[in-house]
Amino acid sequence: MPPLEDRPKMSLQMWAALKSRIMRERQGKRSHQEADEAIKRTRPDQEWMRRASEMTLEEVIHETQRYEKRLRELKQEKQQLQMQLREVLRKEANGRRAPHGDVSDVDAA
Repeated sequence: MPPLEDRPKMSLQMWAALKSRIMRERQGKRSHQEADEAIKRTRPDQEWMRRASEMTLEEVIHETQRYEKRLRELKQEKQQLQMQLREVLRKEANGRRAPHGDVSDVDAA
């Protein structure tokens, strides 16, 4: 097997130049990646603003009416649930009082 040839040693100046080039490339990649991430974060906001600016007055009115209708439905549902809760609590309270009342009726008889 032939002896391995040693490659020539780099000078300190060459090492420094190579290191600075590698660091610049890494920094460039990092800044490009951060810029891409920033664009991805702002894209939904930009799309919403574009869509909002393209909406006509009729569409805005229609969407507002749809949200108001949904709000009324949710308020009605809330009211029904509150009434059911009151009824259940009332029955529970009456159920607690009833056994005590029956015992006193038996003692009185």
